[in-house]
Amino acid sequence: MKTTLVISLIGEDRPGLVELLSQRVLELRGHWLASQFCRLQGQFAGTLQVSVAKEHSMALKQGLQQLQSQGLQVRVAEAKPTRQIPNYGLQLKFVGPDRCGVIAEISEALRSLGISINSLDSHCKPAPMSNESIFHACFDTHVPVSVSCDQLSHALAELAPELLLDLESVEADVS
Repeated sequence: MKTTLVISLIGEDRPGLVELLSQRVLELRGHWLASQFCRLQGQFAGTLQVSVAKEHSMALKQGLQQLQSQGLQVRVAEAKPTRQIPNYGLQLKFVGPDRCGVIAEISEALRSLGISINSLDSHCKPAPMSNESIFHACFDTHVPVSVSCDQLSHALAELAPELLLDLESVEADVS
């Protein structure tokens, strides 16, 4: 029987971190399923999903925790089955003037409609002809079938009328 582990980690960026992590997973009989990593302000951060035989899961958890001696903060959680709600995948792209609280407002609106955020990528950069900071965000979401695209776009337009919103249907990943 297999179990799935979800690992989060952060540490000072340097060459070889993915190699170090992947070698440890391989040595301890884990199977690398999915991952997302990025570099932010000199820190390397990410999440990883690993499958492992139940009898090897404790050794893998302990082996990953030992990476702390090499400068990585590691957290390991065992994935639990979740109740699946019929949904469709929708990508929400926002562009507009940056301001404090915009992510909090958008995520609150999504939660109030029962929408789960699968992934979020965001950044700010200067406008081409000014020093104004422009906010960019891309939310990949799971939208309950009971919520229409029109209902969602109306709610978000009322929330942040200064933001341009683009909705794009994507294949739902219910994992």
